[in-house]
Amino acid sequence: MNILIVDDQRFIRESIKADFEKLVDEQPMQFFEADSGNQAIDLLKNNDMPAAEKFDLVIADLKMDNGDGLSIINHMATCSDCHGLPLAVVSSSDVRTLELISNITESFNLNLVGVFQKPVDIGHLFTLLAALKYKAPKQEPKLVETIDGVTSKEIGALLNQDNLILCYQPKVDISSQSIVGFEALSRLCIQGDGFIYPDRFIPLINEAGLNCQFSKLVLDQAMTQWELCPQLQKFSLSVNISAEDLLSETFINYVIKKKSDQPNIHLILELTESQQTIDQDLAMRSIAKLIINDITISLDDFGKSYSTFDRLDNIPFDEIKIDKDFISDLDTNPKHLAIVESTIALAKKLKVKVVAEGVETLSVLNLLKGLGCEIAQGYYFSPPIEGRYVTAWIDSYSQK
Repeated sequence: MNILIVDDQRFIRESIKADFEKLVDEQPMQFFEADSGNQAIDLLKNNDMPAAEKFDLVIADLKMDNGDGLSIINHMATCSDCHGLPLAVVSSSDVRTLELISNITESFNLNLVGVFQKPVDIGHLFTLLAALKYKAPKQEPKLVETIDGVTSKEIGALLNQDNLILCYQPKVDISSQSIVGFEALSRLCIQGDGFIYPDRFIPLINEAGLNCQFSKLVLDQAMTQWELCPQLQKFSLSVNISAEDLLSETFINYVIKKKSDQPNIHLILELTESQQTIDQDLAMRSIAKLIINDITISLDDFGKSYSTFDRLDNIPFDEIKIDKDFISDLDTNPKHLAIVESTIALAKKLKVKVVAEGVETLSVLNLLKGLGCEIAQGYYFSPPIEGRYVTAWIDSYSQK
């Protein structure tokens, strides 16, 4: 395994090398070092072979003289020889800066392992690197920035299993670090070679009145994968539904039938909404039917939706998920820390499980553990994993 370490401080380079050597003993390691971005770019440039064949990983600091980490990112984004080469960015900057750098790097469609705050947890970095091998970045569809020519009237033509891609993000017990479940996250293929995220296509689906049709597609694909893989049935399966879905008796009966046909699957429906439910009584009856048929109900994005506390008072949720906007900067934002602390305390009094979304750093994870949060979900453990690679990721996580 060939690793290029770029940092202007020698002791950091030596520390990273030592951590890797302790962690990986089943394969030979060869390290290349650079103390500036310019020196790293010289090493990446094609001499006897492309950089993606010469190196298995680049670890680059952000702040350096004679070429910073952004210069390396720019070079890798524009150099075909670097295509597919895994990149890990490290920095002593604050969380918001790291998030900005992550967004910039991902916009270049690089094979990003992650953006990490110093000191780097090499064990976590290596786990993410191992997961990247299963993500096959060269074969992944690229993100389409616009939905050219697709309107709410035409979105229905895209709603089929061929165009739906499901990724799964693990939910991890904070105390034991064991996997307890996965949340299904949808992507929609468009124009044959690209895909779009829900924040782009869900508004079109809502406008076209196709919520239930789409929710059925997601439920079908997710539960089929769980049914075909007994290894996955050890973990809960979370699927998002909207408040509008609760108003359809046909949809509710469909969900209950799916659960009845596959009783070994622990199905959790995560209720999300941004608007007031039209018929609260009908929604309550639907939720009651789901609960008595052994389907768990979770309140998603707690603190962000229209009627969070009203719902918590009226609906017997088994789980609430604290929105990632409150979690990601928990260690640097005192207001968010107070909100999360109060939410966890409230949930404990109500005997409701708490899931923290958007956990990206060890610092945040440790804070959550101290506050008594049970379950975490976020990039600290893994980004969303395409369905066909989930079992491989589970094996890798269990080993590491």
